[in-house]
Amino acid sequence: MTRLVCEDRGMQPDGVSSPHLVLSDGASPEAQSLLQRWNAQWPGVQPWRHLPREARPDAWVRFHTLVGGRQAPRHQRDRRTAVRRFRSVVRTVEEITATPATVLLVEAPRWAGEFRDRVASVVPTAQPWVTHVFDDDPGEDDDHDDDVWPEERHSFRSGAVDDHMLAAIALLVHDRDADLLLLPADLSWAVSPYGGGIDAVVRNPEEAAVLAARLRRWLPPEGWPGAVSWTRPATQRELHRAPDR
Repeated sequence: MTRLVCEDRGMQPDGVSSPHLVLSDGASPEAQSLLQRWNAQWPGVQPWRHLPREARPDAWVRFHTLVGGRQAPRHQRDRRTAVRRFRSVVRTVEEITATPATVLLVEAPRWAGEFRDRVASVVPTAQPWVTHVFDDDPGEDDDHDDDVWPEERHSFRSGAVDDHMLAAIALLVHDRDADLLLLPADLSWAVSPYGGGIDAVVRNPEEAAVLAARLRRWLPPEGWPGAVSWTRPATQRELHRAPDR
């Protein structure tokens, strides 16, 4: 069996006091229930894709979706690889935890345009969820008080997540830098894809060890730069071709 190494980077939960999450205008009772569950499972954590792993560093496993640590697909074969690996990670997490993915959290695009249209095409049934409300900082520079910036919001979708939707999510985050979290109904774990990789945050270190062992071929190689949790031994070719990032 491939040797696995867990590196504890000593990360701490972020976003504890600011911003605050409040229900968005037009939010449904389902959205309110979702916010209550989020606060119970992830207290003080904002629903950005990188923050669940900081809240549970011992239960986090990172996988690469593209060969060679690439962050963007070069051709259709890369796109198929990204889809296949994302689907395999999600289904393996579901199997290990015995809980299916049924909740998708997505950062609502703040500007009209192609990106917003693309997100809407992938998640057409997204509902308003929460708005991020920042504390006022009396020491903040007031030179730009007249600038109008849309509020940061997250939407959600609930329901079964089939392979077609998983493929659409994987391609969205590799083509455009969308911020998404996939979770079960009780929100006890979170999977977040990004360009070139997947962060899976399960419920405890034991589940993380099982997940890392099950899909060890896609773990980051030892010695490569970047934040990682579990690694695998690097091949000689990988040692010579380690990306500078």
